Amino acid sequence: MLKVGDTVKVKKETMHYGERIAFIPIGTICRVVEIKYYENKEKMIGIIPEGDLAYDYGAYWYLECEVEKGHLEWVKDE
Repeated sequence: MLKVGDTVKVKKETMHYGERIAFIPIGTICRVVEIKYYENKEKMIGIIPEGDLAYDYGAYWYLECEVEKGHLEWVKDE
């Protein structure tokens, strides 16, 4: 179950007026900033790319099944 503040990765394009569009490139690490439910109970996740400070323009909306939850882990270079 996703919640605001979670880290996710975009796994596929989203539907936008009947077309598949990648507002954010597939594989990009993002942060969940909003969650909304549509009338048909579909969960929409508002995300912004990690490190993007331009959230003033709003979130990019993806279905919950189009992103995957995860976390970043620091690995020291040898």
